[in-house]
Amino acid sequence: MSAPVKRHASNEAESNSAKLSTTLSKDKLLDIFTGWLSENGFNVNPKVVVSEKGSCAQYGLIAVEDIDEGEVLFQILRPLLLSPETTIIADVLKKEKDHIQSKSGWVPLLLALLHEYNNPSSKWRPYLDLVPDFKELDLPMFWARSEREDLLQGTGTSEFVERDLRNIEKEFENVVLPFIKRHPDLFSKLCEDIEFYKKMVAFVMAYSFTEPLTSEQNEEDDEEQENYRSSPPMMVPMADILNHVAKNNAHLTFEKEAMKMVAITNISKGEEVFNTYGQLSNHHLLHMYGFAEPYPNNIYDTVEIPVQFLLHAALDVMEYSEDMFLRMKRVLYKMGLYSDYLVMIVGINGILSEEETYQTLKILIMSKEELDVCKANEEWLDEEDENMEDSLNFENFDLISKQWKEMLCKCAKTYLQLYKNSIKEDFERLSDCTVLSSRQKYSLYTKYGQKQILKKLISACL
Repeated sequence: MSAPVKRHASNEAESNSAKLSTTLSKDKLLDIFTGWLSENGFNVNPKVVVSEKGSCAQYGLIAVEDIDEGEVLFQILRPLLLSPETTIIADVLKKEKDHIQSKSGWVPLLLALLHEYNNPSSKWRPYLDLVPDFKELDLPMFWARSEREDLLQGTGTSEFVERDLRNIEKEFENVVLPFIKRHPDLFSKLCEDIEFYKKMVAFVMAYSFTEPLTSEQNEEDDEEQENYRSSPPMMVPMADILNHVAKNNAHLTFEKEAMKMVAITNISKGEEVFNTYGQLSNHHLLHMYGFAEPYPNNIYDTVEIPVQFLLHAALDVMEYSEDMFLRMKRVLYKMGLYSDYLVMIVGINGILSEEETYQTLKILIMSKEELDVCKANEEWLDEEDENMEDSLNFENFDLISKQWKEMLCKCAKTYLQLYKNSIKEDFERLSDCTVLSSRQKYSLYTKYGQKQILKKLISACL
């Protein structure tokens, strides 16, 4: 569960008669939910409680006694997972599986959720009454476009959101809505509303889990020469109550009969139990979950610089002719190192897209003759380079060429100009977060963290 901002949702979802949270108090809903956990074998460790008190955001899991590393905090039996296979409409989804395929892979789960959320007798009713609280799902996809562009300028998040919204609307019109209209007995009229559907997408985005593929499944993918794919998402009641930090103290294990939340370090009485959603930058946390961590707490923070910034930096440093610049672009494009969507990923300790950036930099300093040889040699990228490993960690920048450093420095300085405010101005605003709205605060965390990484990159190049 994320730490999103309080926001006003439309009345449609809140007026849904199936959702008891429209009539019962939060304390009563929590009591019903904890009773449901007891009745369904969650085996909640008595050393933890679900509570808003002591939680960094909304409900969280709080230690009421000291917890030892390795202790199981609760389990979720697999029949209690909410997925296309466990929903009451599983047979219908299976029968029409060929008609509900989509690029996202989320449609079967979303259809299951749309039905169960609007079903007063759903076996997940106590869970769905507690979450989601649509007033608190404040992902950037719900912000006005002008606000996104203003608060998120330079971060790359706004572009991700615009892409998501286009895909959501296309998927709804072409796949989801036709299915709902074929089965009016399974869905309420509310499910035909695109705005309500977006809220369900946000629920899946912010609360769902994905089970890692087994080694056998990955091998099958390799044999079929497919791109990496993950398992489809599913809802995991109770596990999604936990909030996220990069330095988490618990994690979810996947076993044959159940999933278990396990303490991975000692947890003291009164501390919040945190899961992690993965090694996610602030940019991705804000995009998918509606929050970000203050600098320097997020050890997985990154900034993603479009590759064209590196190309244009090379144009200045290497002083290419226009013809040579176009040749460079063609060679890089042919080798899969250049497109409008490719980015150079820079983390707190160096460049994470190391292999691609290393190969790109090698090409960018080539002469016309070397470039022609490179273009003719299809196996060039597969050749081992003993100097590549860890060469783009900041601590090893003394070992790379002056031209490389000049290009990287120029690239970072140019990208810094995309942000509206300076690092100094951001720092001054962060000194008193109480005057900021949550949207402003999390956006500022994201921008400030990215600028600090760019500053590190520039310093490493000098």
